[in-house]
Amino acid sequence: MKVGLIGLGAMGRMHFHCWRKSAVAQLVAISDRDPGKLAGDWGSRSFNIGDQQAEQVDLSGYRLHAAFEDLIADPTVELVDICLPTPFHAPLSIAALQAGKHVFCEKPMSLKLDECEAMRAAARDAGRQLMIGHCLRYWPHYTKAHELLESGEFGRAVYARFHRSSAMPVWSVGGWLQKSAESGGVLDMHIHDIDVALWWFGPPGSIATSGCVRDGLPLIMDATWKYAGGRTAQIHGSWDANGGAFRQAFTLIMEGWTLEYDLVHPEPALRLHRHGETSVVPTDTLDAYEAELDDFAAACAAGRATGVTPHDSQLSVELGLEELRQLSA
Repeated sequence: MKVGLIGLGAMGRMHFHCWRKSAVAQLVAISDRDPGKLAGDWGSRSFNIGDQQAEQVDLSGYRLHAAFEDLIADPTVELVDICLPTPFHAPLSIAALQAGKHVFCEKPMSLKLDECEAMRAAARDAGRQLMIGHCLRYWPHYTKAHELLESGEFGRAVYARFHRSSAMPVWSVGGWLQKSAESGGVLDMHIHDIDVALWWFGPPGSIATSGCVRDGLPLIMDATWKYAGGRTAQIHGSWDANGGAFRQAFTLIMEGWTLEYDLVHPEPALRLHRHGETSVVPTDTLDAYEAELDDFAAACAAGRATGVTPHDSQLSVELGLEELRQLSA
């Protein structure tokens, strides 16, 4: 599977290194509007999950395109990977699908439901795969928790709490993440846990959202999802203008056991609690981003279903927009 990568920002750089390691796909083309990046001059970047060091990268073996449209039209490219700000997701995904390419696009799908529908329609009409980058479905601690939940070994799930927080993302190019109309504010990060809650529990019966909005920008979202039978999911997402380390965590309480994971723990393992005793649950050591991209490329090559369907991704946007509506109200 021949891959073309659009965008060499923080996530694009991460995807570049993932594709270079892939055993199921080959990166053949790259596009970015910054000529310095296409020359391989990658300066240091702040990033919420870990700062990126300056690099001088040899890109001589790749087809380089200053215009995104030229990469989409490149006949050597079979799969387009889009790592650009959210407003670009729908138009470029649709263009690539209409050009006969498979498309992997970073989350969220869009902030407009009509664009989500158009993306899904373009994939159906073209007979090509479309997958949005909800990487927690490949994160070892989350995939193991899902596996144990589905097994029924520990009884019925009663309650889940998801946490995701970081310093304000002042590192985004042009400050786009701090523009509510372009990013949805903290929804850009919070949507990861919306997707996990949907993956584990399905759509809720009701949602109640509170939080904080400053100068029109949603900074804190606390959502409570209620399900028939009394199950509850609480989902917290926040950007802190005063700084702070990136944190992702969850607690999953079942009838017989409790699973817990917290990235900021000195030893961030998946822990199982029962009757006052704690044990560590073994998890895979796979890199989630590599696993995500490889699985998508393999699905495209084999013609099988992807790990995250376009319907899944549109539903996460729909519920995220409802949370924003409640927060604004």
